[in-house]
Amino acid sequence: MPARSGDETAATLLRALPADAAELVLGKLDGETAGRLRLLLRAAPPDPPPGDELDDALAQFFDLQRIADRAPPAADENLPIAPELPDDPVEAARALPPERLARALEGEQPGTVVLVLSCLDPRSAGQVVKRLPADARAEVAVRMTRPGNRNPALLRQLAGAVVEKAKRLADLPPEPTADELIVNLADMLRAVPRAERMPLIRKIEETDPELAAKVLEKLYRIEDLLRIPDRMVQLLLGKLDARTIATALKNASPDVREKVTSNMSSRSRNALNEEAELLGEVPAARVNEARGKVMALVKKGEEDGEIVLEE
Repeated sequence: MPARSGDETAATLLRALPADAAELVLGKLDGETAGRLRLLLRAAPPDPPPGDELDDALAQFFDLQRIADRAPPAADENLPIAPELPDDPVEAARALPPERLARALEGEQPGTVVLVLSCLDPRSAGQVVKRLPADARAEVAVRMTRPGNRNPALLRQLAGAVVEKAKRLADLPPEPTADELIVNLADMLRAVPRAERMPLIRKIEETDPELAAKVLEKLYRIEDLLRIPDRMVQLLLGKLDARTIATALKNASPDVREKVTSNMSSRSRNALNEEAELLGEVPAARVNEARGKVMALVKKGEEDGEIVLEE
């Protein structure tokens, strides 16, 4: 739907009110504004606006309301003066890096996001969209395919508010992603002695089995091989084939490679070297899969008491 001017938005909202309430609102406005709105109301159909038209007007109203809420307080000589917005907030929005603009647009209404993105070139807009939360990307993408005329005045106001928000967020650390939160939880559990760690993991499994599985994937890492006594490493390697070991050691630290190879017979080391040469470049997903097999054996061995991870 084409973007409305401020007067058209106000007139749409007034049409949804009872006549006496609309007149009360008009009486609070200056004479020139009230006159323009009365002309629009006289030209409009007598029936209340349809639902989609009212929804669009309300969305624009709340967008402007959020802008008003973000306005800086009255000047106080004891407070530092906030920097003024650029002369052209649209150009300022275009100059923002995609990650900063995407962060500033998080939580905004899809209509606001689409209007701001409409001032960017397609490549830049795509870079911003792919950084938006997954649940917002689809609706924004669909709305961007709908034709409509941009409201320049509203665009400038929204762009200015988004740029100001981006400035405030620049001084704050970004919110951790879901994967980062899982890694942080796994790091915390790794610092807890095993006797105390396992009851915590069991509690997580009872509450959220999917989360527990993801945490367990991050809890055991290839570097943990350095904490296992040599005799136990030898038992562990005896349960793995050379290809799995070679894949798991891709991009591993020299210390980890030395820990593994020093606990293998010369024949096994030769087989490992041959497999490593045959593998060549290996996708990260395959490396992670191989390491998952190794660490699953470490986890089972620890639970069965066959492996001890030294603190």
